[in-house]
Amino acid sequence: APTARPPPSPPSPPATRSSRRRRTAPSLSMPGTLGFDVVSSFSLADPSAKAAFLSLTTATATVTLTPTHKLPAGPAKALKQASEVAVGETVWIASPAAGTLAPVLGIASVEAEGLHSPLTKHGGWPVVDGVATSYNSAAVVARNKYLVPLVEAVCPSLARLVVAAVSPKAMHYIDGEVVEPISSLEVAAAVAVTLTAAGAGVLARAQARAFVSASY
Repeated sequence: APTARPPPSPPSPPATRSSRRRRTAPSLSMPGTLGFDVVSSFSLADPSAKAAFLSLTTATATVTLTPTHKLPAGPAKALKQASEVAVGETVWIASPAAGTLAPVLGIASVEAEGLHSPLTKHGGWPVVDGVATSYNSAAVVARNKYLVPLVEAVCPSLARLVVAAVSPKAMHYIDGEVVEPISSLEVAAAVAVTLTAAGAGVLARAQARAFVSASY
């Protein structure tokens, strides 16, 4: 299941649009192409939370992130925490041209309300306030672009419980559900209940098919 993530950001979520009941957001791919990626159900959102942030300003954009939130920086697109980026270093922006490097002209500390961490389903970098960001390390993002679609298709609620077993803090998900930390024994019990329910459903469908077949 997707791993627990560092404290999320920013105070304003990325612009999203609906597509066949899915929420999508602007994102940059690894080559720097601008597009849209699906915002997964494992994205975090806690609009009322108050936290300390860093505002990184370029000539055309300002992005506000928690100090530990990551973003690609420099020509090599190395992921850095916001606190590791210095004035003069370059970050990736989406405008005026997608995948453009822009130097950071100023960094300011601010207090703000609202934590948001969009987790893209297919590995794109979420574009927040015109700047490319990343919800986790490159290795985790690369793994999750294969794992998240599979988990969401099979049993996302169970996966959230697995995350709760390894996360020391409550997870505030984008759909409003809050999952508190739980023990591995509680996860095991939930898995057993889920598998039992799934087995009962398969048996019921098999019996229904047998009844229909016997009726003709």
